[in-house]
Amino acid sequence: MRVLGLSAFYHDSAAALVVDGTIAAAAQEERFTRKKNDAEFPRAAVAYCLEAGGVELDEVDQIVFYDKPLLKFERLIETYQAFAPKGLSSFRTALPIWLREKLFQERLLRDELRRFAPGFKPAGKLVFAEHHQSHAASAFFPSPFDEAVILTMDGVGEWATTTVGFGRGNQIEIVREIHFPHSLGLLYSAFTYYLGFKVNDGEYEVMGLAPYGEPKYAQLILDHLIDLKPDGTFRVDQSYFDYCTGLRMTNDRFDKLFGGKPRRSEDPISQREMDIAASVQAVTEEVVLRLTRALAAETGLANLCLAGGVALNCVANGKVLREGKFKRIWIQPAAGDAGGALGAALAAYHIHSGRPRRIDNRLDGMSGAYLGPAYDADSIRASLDSHRAHYQELDADALDEEVAAAIYQEKVVGWFQGRMEFGPRALGNRSILAKATSPKMQSVLNLKIKYRESFRPFAPAVLRDDLAEWFEMDVDSPYMLLVADVAERRRRKLTAAEEALFGIAKLNVPRSDIPAVTHVDYSARVQTVHADTNPRFHRLLEKVKARTGASVVVNTSFNVRDEPIVCTPDDAYGCFMATEMDVLAIGNFILRKSEQRPRAAATTGAESPLFPAELLACLKPPGGEGESLERIEGSFRCPETGALFPDLDGVPSLLKGTDFERDGVTGRVKAFYEENPFPNYEGVEEFSSLVSTGLHNSLTSTLLDAIGYNKLILECGCGTGQMTNFLSLNNNHVLGVDLSLSSLGLALEHKLRNGLRRPAFAQMNIFDLAVKDESFDVVISTGVLHHTRDARRAFAAITRKVKPGGIVVVGLYNAYGRVPTFLRSKVIGVLGPNIDHVVRTSIRDPRKADIWIKDQYFNPHETWHSMDEVLDWFDENGVRYLNCRPSLLGSNGEAADGLFSAGSPGNKVQRVATQLSWLTTIAREGALFIMIGRREA
Repeated sequence: MRVLGLSAFYHDSAAALVVDGTIAAAAQEERFTRKKNDAEFPRAAVAYCLEAGGVELDEVDQIVFYDKPLLKFERLIETYQAFAPKGLSSFRTALPIWLREKLFQERLLRDELRRFAPGFKPAGKLVFAEHHQSHAASAFFPSPFDEAVILTMDGVGEWATTTVGFGRGNQIEIVREIHFPHSLGLLYSAFTYYLGFKVNDGEYEVMGLAPYGEPKYAQLILDHLIDLKPDGTFRVDQSYFDYCTGLRMTNDRFDKLFGGKPRRSEDPISQREMDIAASVQAVTEEVVLRLTRALAAETGLANLCLAGGVALNCVANGKVLREGKFKRIWIQPAAGDAGGALGAALAAYHIHSGRPRRIDNRLDGMSGAYLGPAYDADSIRASLDSHRAHYQELDADALDEEVAAAIYQEKVVGWFQGRMEFGPRALGNRSILAKATSPKMQSVLNLKIKYRESFRPFAPAVLRDDLAEWFEMDVDSPYMLLVADVAERRRRKLTAAEEALFGIAKLNVPRSDIPAVTHVDYSARVQTVHADTNPRFHRLLEKVKARTGASVVVNTSFNVRDEPIVCTPDDAYGCFMATEMDVLAIGNFILRKSEQRPRAAATTGAESPLFPAELLACLKPPGGEGESLERIEGSFRCPETGALFPDLDGVPSLLKGTDFERDGVTGRVKAFYEENPFPNYEGVEEFSSLVSTGLHNSLTSTLLDAIGYNKLILECGCGTGQMTNFLSLNNNHVLGVDLSLSSLGLALEHKLRNGLRRPAFAQMNIFDLAVKDESFDVVISTGVLHHTRDARRAFAAITRKVKPGGIVVVGLYNAYGRVPTFLRSKVIGVLGPNIDHVVRTSIRDPRKADIWIKDQYFNPHETWHSMDEVLDWFDENGVRYLNCRPSLLGSNGEAADGLFSAGSPGNKVQRVATQLSWLTTIAREGALFIMIGRREA
């Protein structure tokens, strides 16, 4: 019998295929679409599962959806009715979506299946399981237990939020439920929201933040928010929450209880947030412990199975294990909604069809969760060749030796092998690996690889046979779902000063022999590696042990913040290039970042912290005197003439005399930006923060994607260098130039403080750029041409620096959209800066607000330009129009193949209409428009 399970339309869509009781394949849709937590119908995941199982859709006996949409619709309607008239506006907004995705979901599923396989007839094959039955089935049926208590806890299914059941043989009986709106999962998510993290994703961050705080608010939560009984049952006081009928998780009463509004995601994390995180974590643990104690005492059973989103709280799981009320615990690795697809398929096979289970009391039925796609050598080679990657192909043993050596040398390794994992954890097939004994590795991985908050802990992978040598734990933990303490003998004794630290100050204190995976409370989220489930990863850890003496490595998921774990070789190469990862081991192919170079770059010359050789090769003296420059201590030197160009305040100054100072416009603009460096960093100290901001900005993220890998980029008018530093991702080498030494000083400080090798900065005059013609793949100037004495001539100057076939990106103030800015400047002089949209909504720092106002409204020189004017510049300089941002009215926006795809500039009427439309859009933020062209060969 072949059963296809589906989860979709809420969070983390997935598909799973069960063939004759064996899990043949399972995968989340996000891995294929690259949309985090993709909730659409899992078309790609279904296609993969069917291919892996060697069946067509019409050969599947049953298709099972993971919950009952009509019951969920009933719950939604009854909830709004109970709280009416509160929430009427959100009800009106949500009702059309509910009708499509809940009331008529069966029809929607049938339509999706027919679109997937035209001619397919789902009648009689499509059935629906209950949400918590799906969770329970996913926990019990793959477990190695004949009999067990099953506890499922999540946000909400149809009505249930917590259920207790018993599994025996091939049957499950649900005997107890807690119903919505009383939900431990939603309580935790409400605090996730309040602390400024993303609901259904940031709960891990709250759990990781908790050890930095003290549970000072735990009693407050128990007194006001949750009525917790001795047996673990509970009720949640809804007067503090808005999740039943509103668009927020918490309300004003909640804010008053905790003394403030929810933290904005971009705000710094204070000790208060750490203490609140510690408090909700402590309450969650107490709920789970009371539930499991009561169930153990009531049933006398030895085995416990866990599923549902709360079962991913590995700290709570570890405490249940250590209490010992149950002898054995098994947790579904895909415990959230994705696992519901698998549970639905297993429920149909065992419960509804009555087919028996095959139980291995030593192993479980999840095959290590390695249930996703694998790629053979030909597929990997074709992918790498398509990216013009430099790689070696080795035999497996030689590659493993190379990787072990790289880890020993404190390099960061992308490890892509075999079948992709199912669930939220990378378990040694789509992993980033690093040296656990390195004191600096936790910081390096967070800030330069994952681009996330520095406090986030990392998990260890350890050989199962050596587990007790390193951790106070001696049970299997193959799915990284149990937290244990580092063994006492492996801990480092802290000094009195270190003991006195609190909050985030604890972060950089090494606490054990394996500091990269030891959290501030001496805990670690452990993965045990077994030779029978992942022999390749097991062999690698043996080789690491031979070199380092420790059979432990850092194992974190192969992705960056806000992206799904990689699925394909293309995904792996892209992530490798977009981070500071040193090595990629993909199948039996190995890539080293140092060998991936810009294609046409000369790499000879002195390497220095200030100037990589790739960019040094592009320089020439200003004024046309000489053909090259060499880096010497404290300056550049022209070898042909002997002319020296010294560093000023650490910034290389490549100017010819002081001619520019006699140019009134240039001199005034330079003086203005020396006093008001723009944009400034607003206290941003970490490259990860800059990357996160860039990836969330539509223009910069799209620009990076379009540029791709291994490019030479020139940014003219780089200011304080945010874009220059950001675009150095993807192994790009970026030269940022500006006239303002104070701006460049901030840019250089950020580069050096964060150890960035590929960007460089120099002082230059845009009309006499000290770089060779036709040197760069991309030239960008998005904020300086309109502050020069002759924008047209400046455009011609920068265009000469791009290679034939290269890209020119230019940003200018728009002659239409800038008019409101001019009018606002008059009003600001009377009413003050708070009438400005950006100051009012986006800027917290008073100094930055002051600089923004001066730059936008009181700049000593600016010019305004039209699309037609820039098109004339394109024609004069042999540049073919590609695209503009915002998009031209009447166009389809950005083409499917990217920002640099060739588009039409439209006709004059379209262009005028487009620019008039900007009066209601970009005008409120300065009316900067972007035009993109390709220099003709």
